[in-house]
Amino acid sequence: MEEIIICVGSSCHIKGAYQIVQTLRRIIKEEELETEAKLGASFCQGRCTEGVIVKFDQEIVTNISPENIESIFKNKLKKGGIR
Repeated sequence: MEEIIICVGSSCHIKGAYQIVQTLRRIIKEEELETEAKLGASFCQGRCTEGVIVKFDQEIVTNISPENIESIFKNKLKKGGIR
């Protein structure tokens, strides 16, 4: 199971972490990935200038925004990073 951790620290929260969580929840449900992807949250990752930070298992992806999360996540699906 892929663990997806979204930083919800102050800086990432201001940059749209909540919207990112909501978008990922929607996509996971639409793609029926509930058994393959687990969402989680963490506080500051120490990379505030690069936020929002999303960790896909051990891969840290920086500069995630509500505008680009859907394409980034679907690209990971195409590459087989989730399934």
